[in-house]
Amino acid sequence: MIDAATIGLAIFVFYFVVVLTLGLVAARYQRSSEDFWVAGRRFGLPIMVMANMAAIMNGGALISGAGYAARFGGVAILPFFGFAAGIAIIFFAIAKKLREYGGITLPDYMGDRFASNGLRAWSAVIVAGSSIIYLIAQIRGMAFVLESLLHISFFSGLALGTVIFVAYVALGGLLAVVWTNIAQFIFLWIGLLVLAPAMLENLGGWYDMLEKVEVVAPGWTSMKGLEWSWGYLISWHVVWCVAYCTRVELVTKMYAARDHRIARYSLPITVLLVIVFLTFGNFYLGAAARVLVWDGVRTPDQAFPLLVTTYLTPVVAAFVLTGIASAAMSTTDSLLLMSGSAVAHDIVRKCIHEPRGIRHDESYYLRLSRISIVAIGAIAFVGAIPDVALLLRIVSFAVAILGACFFFPLVIGMNCRRISREAAIASSVSGVVVTVVWMTGTLCHAEWALTFHPGLPGLVTSGIVMFAVTLVTRPAPATALARFFPELRT
Repeated sequence: MIDAATIGLAIFVFYFVVVLTLGLVAARYQRSSEDFWVAGRRFGLPIMVMANMAAIMNGGALISGAGYAARFGGVAILPFFGFAAGIAIIFFAIAKKLREYGGITLPDYMGDRFASNGLRAWSAVIVAGSSIIYLIAQIRGMAFVLESLLHISFFSGLALGTVIFVAYVALGGLLAVVWTNIAQFIFLWIGLLVLAPAMLENLGGWYDMLEKVEVVAPGWTSMKGLEWSWGYLISWHVVWCVAYCTRVELVTKMYAARDHRIARYSLPITVLLVIVFLTFGNFYLGAAARVLVWDGVRTPDQAFPLLVTTYLTPVVAAFVLTGIASAAMSTTDSLLLMSGSAVAHDIVRKCIHEPRGIRHDESYYLRLSRISIVAIGAIAFVGAIPDVALLLRIVSFAVAILGACFFFPLVIGMNCRRISREAAIASSVSGVVVTVVWMTGTLCHAEWALTFHPGLPGLVTSGIVMFAVTLVTRPAPATALARFFPELRT
């Protein structure tokens, strides 16, 4: 009789062969930095939708989303309002101009819009740093799944997962990421569809689920959930609104669309599909975890893998867990690509080489890109080894830093010519500093820091500083503005 570990290994090896093959094939198409970072700007609508969804529907969103919902309450943690509002901001205020501008990274926009290589370098550091924090959460989520799927140690799961996604991202760039995202998309949705009947049989339908979870955790279905204050609840949704419209791995995919129409129209479809995913993957499965397996978990992030291995046969559980591992990789690979671009493209090429007249051919920057990706993957692997906070909490901190850095310079700067270089720099730096200070207070359980999520004070500071500094400074040079405001072109 074949044991569960062997079944899990066979299914995972099949998945590994698929994604590595896609990475090797994609590597053949890499001739320039533009091919590597934005896949030659040739994605149509179906590919863009799947790429967008892969940026959002990640392993952390499912593994920690279900665990976080089980721990704090399903209604409270679901960021539906923030998600829809954030995507709407991209649709109406960002996508068209960003695609027509034709950059490669978000720091490209910051440097060119405000004519500042210093701001470009600062933005690149923030992208790389926050992506590493985000990567730590995703790698740990993947390790929890591989631990259950392959019956290996948590450390071995960390190492195996890291080696796989670093390999295919370093080989094939964004093209490999999106091709593997399609495979991961298929694995994830089949896994969820397979899981649904087992959960319905053991927990019941939606009405039964709501009744049962309220019995074991009174208040779970309330707006504030089990522990949150109104202030923390509101700040949670504000942070996720900002997070979705400044999410680096999502926003930068606008560069890869064939044109601005595809970039924009991929977004509403993404919204509808992701809401379906969150409703079942976080809300329903969070309740299932609370009712069925909560007493057997050491940490909430283990609730989902335990749910799968407890209520599914070994073959089916292996397939579902492979789907979840693929979901973790679908965001991890994008984050790794973005952090690699921050080092190789934004810092080395744009801030060090080009201003000094240093010229290298495209093959040099492709090699540097791959080295950067491997190095950042190694840093994230080391950071994932210690037992840290809940995965979704780590993710929320990372996106809060990105939001404080980019929200006002991106959303307001893209649509208002008056915003100056000095205002963008002051806004971005002050927002990040306040967010990090508040985040530190939260992690130290300081009473003053527990009222709001760290992202809200940082965001408010960023907005106030931008408005104040704009009043006393001059706009960016006309040559910089003309790239984003067609009416200024002559």
